[in-house]
Amino acid sequence: MQINIVRPFMPDLAELQEDFAQCLKSGMVTNNSPHVRRLEEKLQEYYGCPIRPSVNCNGELALYHLIQAWKHKLGCGPHDSFEVLVPSFTFSGTINALVTNNLKPVFCDVDAGLVLDLDKAVADSPNVRMIMPVGAYGNLVDLEKLGALARAQNLAVLLDNAPAFGSKFKGKFPWAFGFSEMISFHATKVFNSMEGGGNVVNDAEIADYLLRLRDFGQFEKSRGDVDIPGLNSKMTEVCALVGLRNLEKIKRILSLRAGNAARYREFFGGLESRGLLRQMRVAPEVTCPYLYFPIILNEEATEFVRHMGAKNIAVRRYYTANHDLKFYRGRYRQQDLGFTNAVKDNVVALPIHTVMSDAEMDYLFESVEEYFESGKRKVES
Repeated sequence: MQINIVRPFMPDLAELQEDFAQCLKSGMVTNNSPHVRRLEEKLQEYYGCPIRPSVNCNGELALYHLIQAWKHKLGCGPHDSFEVLVPSFTFSGTINALVTNNLKPVFCDVDAGLVLDLDKAVADSPNVRMIMPVGAYGNLVDLEKLGALARAQNLAVLLDNAPAFGSKFKGKFPWAFGFSEMISFHATKVFNSMEGGGNVVNDAEIADYLLRLRDFGQFEKSRGDVDIPGLNSKMTEVCALVGLRNLEKIKRILSLRAGNAARYREFFGGLESRGLLRQMRVAPEVTCPYLYFPIILNEEATEFVRHMGAKNIAVRRYYTANHDLKFYRGRYRQQDLGFTNAVKDNVVALPIHTVMSDAEMDYLFESVEEYFESGKRKVES
């Protein structure tokens, strides 16, 4: 049996072809075109937010522009710089978006939830002006605690929630706590538009900047005048159409993933009770859609990855310690990274598809069990 690391949830061609044919006929295939606007309206309905979300051609540019907008709001030009508290244990795209905005990451630790450890992240310099937690695997930090920390230390808050579509804290989306969040709609994500991303904010000024930034920074179109340097990061109609069709099914998508995650937690909870591994801790207040299902092994993960590969099950070392990456190594400040350094080589992301059969899950669980049983035989021999 072959189990890939992802299985993108896509609409049937028949659901798209008539609308897309009309797009091609009209020539309106981009530039804030009708289905892009419709997707933003439907996202606003889903989130129940007062300001319409904005969408982009991908999540990385959505995050880049969100950082750029907040720099502008804070009175900083593109060449100005300050420091940002951010977890080292994340995807490199998080850090890249900061650095290409001429900001300096301060690498911070994560906790047992693999999210930013709010008890250890400290604005230890007046140059620290922003904090950016990451919704790792769909998990969230305590958003109330985050708000208190940000107010006490006078920090702007941005959330890189690329993998966290549908994630909630105490039944509410992050915008309801006053935060700006970026979400990716890449094909690998829980909700996808093939390629895409967007921002959900509750600050009208930031929302206005974001609309301009995705269109080269233009604030008027007669002469294309620019007052903030943006890029071309507009979503196309075909991606918006895929997004619209998938958004119609989002309740089913999230329900299926929740059911699959419950089976995973039960199985891996048994292994955890035997001291063989640890699961990512998800607080009771958090609704987590589990982009992947991470486990923390007691040992370096290479042998486990090799074992699962031999079973034709793709697993992934999805996040890494960015302070160890070639470009970032020794270049920026670090705070206490004790937990990150202890687990960074032991974390493995397992596939957990929206539509995953019981037979596939059984096979995955059996393959994991075989890994631990083979290790026991080696110890006993």
